[in-house]
Amino acid sequence: MAAVPPFLATLIGNLGHAGGDPPAAAAADEQQMQVVVEEARCECGGTSEECTPAYADAVRRRFSGRWLCGLCAAAVTEEAGKKNGETEAAAHMAVCRRFNGFGRTHPPLFHADAMRHILRKLSVAGGGSPKPTSSRRRELMTVEGAVKATGGVAGGMVIT
Repeated sequence: MAAVPPFLATLIGNLGHAGGDPPAAAAADEQQMQVVVEEARCECGGTSEECTPAYADAVRRRFSGRWLCGLCAAAVTEEAGKKNGETEAAAHMAVCRRFNGFGRTHPPLFHADAMRHILRKLSVAGGGSPKPTSSRRRELMTVEGAVKATGGVAGGMVIT
């Protein structure tokens, strides 16, 4: 096999880049276009996500220096409407720590404990009674009466 002269090798190499940049410049442009991605681990649930450093910094600024995954961030944001800004992230992290330590190993016990906690919260709040209030009973009776009067059809739709 004969050796290819250097000028011919350069000419052949540049054929794919006709009218454009030489291969070295194209490789530099491609390297600049690549987005830097880092893996960030959620401080609550322990999951990891790939994200850009700019996004990770924005999340950390939003949650007092903590990096939270999208699911935990949504839960904390939901709780933020109910509580003040600092405590909801700490409360969510405590729930995640408790789940990761106990819930993953004993799911039925964790579920039963969560139900007990919900019932305890409801009884403390005074809204724990499963019986409907008198106004709610009236609404139910009105709806049931309307269903009986129309034969289960309301506005052209069958109520099931």
